[in-house]
Amino acid sequence: MASESPHDAAAQQGDAANDSWAGDGGFGAEDTHTEQYSLQQTEEPTTAYDPAHIASGDFPAEEQEQEQEEQEEADDSDSGEYDPESVIITTTAAPAPAPAPEPAPAPAASAEPEPKPASTSSPRPSKKPKKAGGFIVGSSDDEDDSPAPRSASASVSTPSALQPPPPASGAPAASAVAAVDGQSRAFTHSPLHQVTMSQPVASAAQVSNGQGNVPVPVDTVGLLEERLKNDPRGDMDAWLALIDETRRRNMIQDSRAVYERFLQAFPQSAEIWVQYLEMELSLDNFAEAEGIFQRTLTTIVDVQLWIAYLDYVRRRNDTNEATGAARQTVNAAFEFVLDNIGQDRNAGRIWHEYVQFIKSGPGQLGGSSWQDMQKMDVLRKAYQRAICIPISNLNVLWKEYDQFELNLNKVAGRKFLQERSPSYMQARSANTQLDTITRGLQRSTLPRLPPAPGFDGDQEYLEQVEIWKKWIAWEKDDPLVLQADEPETYKSRIIYVYKQALMALRFWPELWVEAAEWCFDEKILTKDGQDQGLLFLTEGIAANPESSLLALKHADHVESTHPAGEGDAGKLALCQALRAPIDQTLTTLYGLIKKRKEQELAAVKSIENDPSFASTDADDEDDGEVGERGSKDDPRKERIKAVQHGFAVQIQMLKQQISYLWIALARAYRRIQGQGKAGGRDAPSTGVRAIFTEARQRGQLTSDVYVAIAHIEWDIYQDPVATKIFERGAKLFPEDESFIVAYLKHLHSRHDTTNARVVFSQSVKKFKEKPELLPKLKPLYAYFHGYEAKFGELAQIKELEKQMAESFPEDPKLVHFAARFSSDGFNPITARVIISPAAQMRPKHIMQSVEQVSTSTRASPHPSTMVDRSPRPQYLQAVNSPKRPFQADDQDDFNPPKRLARGASPLKGAAGRRLDQQRRAAQGQGVTTYSSAPAPISRDITFLIGLIPPTYQYDAPRYKADSLVRILREATVPDYNDWKSAQNQGLRQPQQIPGGRNSPFVGGGFAAPPSYGTPDPAAAYPPQMQNFQSTLPQHYGYPYGSGQ
Repeated sequence: MASESPHDAAAQQGDAANDSWAGDGGFGAEDTHTEQYSLQQTEEPTTAYDPAHIASGDFPAEEQEQEQEEQEEADDSDSGEYDPESVIITTTAAPAPAPAPEPAPAPAASAEPEPKPASTSSPRPSKKPKKAGGFIVGSSDDEDDSPAPRSASASVSTPSALQPPPPASGAPAASAVAAVDGQSRAFTHSPLHQVTMSQPVASAAQVSNGQGNVPVPVDTVGLLEERLKNDPRGDMDAWLALIDETRRRNMIQDSRAVYERFLQAFPQSAEIWVQYLEMELSLDNFAEAEGIFQRTLTTIVDVQLWIAYLDYVRRRNDTNEATGAARQTVNAAFEFVLDNIGQDRNAGRIWHEYVQFIKSGPGQLGGSSWQDMQKMDVLRKAYQRAICIPISNLNVLWKEYDQFELNLNKVAGRKFLQERSPSYMQARSANTQLDTITRGLQRSTLPRLPPAPGFDGDQEYLEQVEIWKKWIAWEKDDPLVLQADEPETYKSRIIYVYKQALMALRFWPELWVEAAEWCFDEKILTKDGQDQGLLFLTEGIAANPESSLLALKHADHVESTHPAGEGDAGKLALCQALRAPIDQTLTTLYGLIKKRKEQELAAVKSIENDPSFASTDADDEDDGEVGERGSKDDPRKERIKAVQHGFAVQIQMLKQQISYLWIALARAYRRIQGQGKAGGRDAPSTGVRAIFTEARQRGQLTSDVYVAIAHIEWDIYQDPVATKIFERGAKLFPEDESFIVAYLKHLHSRHDTTNARVVFSQSVKKFKEKPELLPKLKPLYAYFHGYEAKFGELAQIKELEKQMAESFPEDPKLVHFAARFSSDGFNPITARVIISPAAQMRPKHIMQSVEQVSTSTRASPHPSTMVDRSPRPQYLQAVNSPKRPFQADDQDDFNPPKRLARGASPLKGAAGRRLDQQRRAAQGQGVTTYSSAPAPISRDITFLIGLIPPTYQYDAPRYKADSLVRILREATVPDYNDWKSAQNQGLRQPQQIPGGRNSPFVGGGFAAPPSYGTPDPAAAYPPQMQNFQSTLPQHYGYPYGSGQ
């Protein structure tokens, strides 16, 4: 589709009825280069055609003649601007193909195709050369019947998006990446490299108009560099794309420079180190490869990197040479690698290759010479070291070791296997546990910035953090039982996991601090005697220079371990050492604020210059809606306001971190130098006041700094300068409600109630002047109302409540009244008095549907899927209908099933009675005669547990868990059928007098025996169950209550 070019002067003076080509002349160039191309392009008139005619190439003769006339007029009108003969088209790399007999249909997004030239039968005597975008596209003498190209880009090769920009006239091509080590050079001569370097005009057309060459501005490397300039730590995709692009172009020096820049920002990215190493080894640059090993092996614990080191050593040392020196070198390299990363889960390949290397050495397994015996001992030692580590191929190595020992000597082999079997079983169990713990873990060495809470990817990132923490906690629990026998191995495994986690979570400061604290507690030192915890802190600050957590932890460690000096010089030295990490973080945060402000100005300027908003404004003016909408609904202003608000939130977060770092520094200086004094010409300022003065000079503070310094001055030193600090802060932060509340508290602490009322009234008046500040009045009213309710007069209290009701009409008036008497533990509105526990403390009886299982049932230890809420005989498992809730049957019969499973037929006569007595006696002792499986929890106890509400719903006095478990464990609950039969028997027969003839109920002088009737089953249970029985609700139909 043709588009109107705003930069083409010739198009503005031409025929208004005809559309013009876009300012890029069909090249698809950016808007910033439109003015340069408009000097070289012609007005290409277009006419709307039928799409069917365009596809077939069949145009009416009248339209062809009209288009030919318009073409000539356009050529005549443009002849004064440039000479068409001066156009130079060079296509030496790829000659233009012969024109197709039929023109292809134009895509929807491209410019409208050129009309078909007029037929040869036209009476016109001669034709001028046809042009498109200012280029000669064909001869009018011998190509009248051939279709014209659709645009100028059809005859000029379009530059690739991945190719470098063309050089200036006569100059060699230069890379868009600033090479650090020198000019770009290639190590191969691929066809792509020959096109881009030797024949640059084939990749980007050079158009000469007497004013110089204008290249097409397509530069992938430049775009990636611009992205990295704006976001060097967050745009990992741009880094990887830039590395791939420079490698694809075979620009070795540029690739090396990009690698160095990347590894300076992410020094522990083992994957990129391996790629860098492979590039150098592919060029046989062994010196550069050894330099990479020296920079990485001692600091990066990654299996792939160490495998690359082993491969390099074996490549450079031929193990088949006669002296054996090369084999010793390779063996030492294996030992060096296994000592450093042999405990990694992915190190199974290295152990396997080490075993094969030993087997390939001189000597024969099972031989009797010293060399054979030495080989056997070394191989056994390697196997025994490997099978104690939870690695991926542990089972394979154990089978090989088993075969190795049994092939040498079965008797001695079984002895060795029996000795190592516990270690192997322990390692295998640990490997299984690690598989479960690390399921879903992404062990990448390319760190990513953690997403902000609430944004895309935040939960996934936190899941990775939790998995790493679980792995570290698992190692600390010592599942391999190494802490007692091998403490160094135990510590090295934990440090190894910390290092592995920090490669992936490089930008998670919390993990750096945890690693440092553990090293401080265990007093871990490196091989060269350095403090491992301090190394973690310094590396963490280098990775996260903006982290206040790391800076504060480092400062705390310095203050705790720095040697105490004597006098003012010693205190000054401690203060300087203390503030070094904090100063580094403050500098970074101040730089981030400056950068955010620059980005805000650029974003606002971009919106102001956005032409889309201008077109919207013009449309509104044409419709006469500007006055009706007003500036409030202006989309440009709304967009600018939203952008400014977003940057204001980010800057406020940075200011808060800066402020609390200054507060921490002021508190540390108070501990060391005290209150201090303002500095003069001769003596520098010291103490708290020195920090406060410096913080105010650097700026970007919040009200928290003024509040903290004022509290130090008044609470510790009782200095009235605290009031002046509050007065100064009230002028700087008049709309900060938290600062106003702190100011009021300070005045009340000084018993200055008069000034407190003045400050409160003035603040309320200022806040009410701006409607957007009304929500900030709530904390002010809440504090002052609470103070007046405790110490003020009733008239003042009611006046405040009246103002609160007017300012916040959505709040109930009763809430303001109850606030007079409320505290943290009491609220007169929500307080309840239990008058009738039977009526007010009924357990909730909620019938659950089939779609939802009750929480109490889910938490019950009973194995059944649904627990009946009634202690009736559960002949049938009640299944709720998905259409309606299940209704419990309140009848006493409980509708027993028609068909019951028949039990074992008892023996008749005396034998049957003896067996029945034995069975009952065994059940009374808690022993089952039918199965040796543990007895399930009684149905009634399960019912009782089901009545207990879950913890998050229970706000009444809590049970003692140990006492409750003891009661449940010691409770003796009879079988329901036995109890039912005993109850029925008791109803039919009179109750016997206990004690027989010697009973105190027989004879005079004693109390009368109990009356006949329903027995009391509660007497058969221990006192603990009797207490529980009295608390059970009767409406559940519990059978153990009286009268049931």
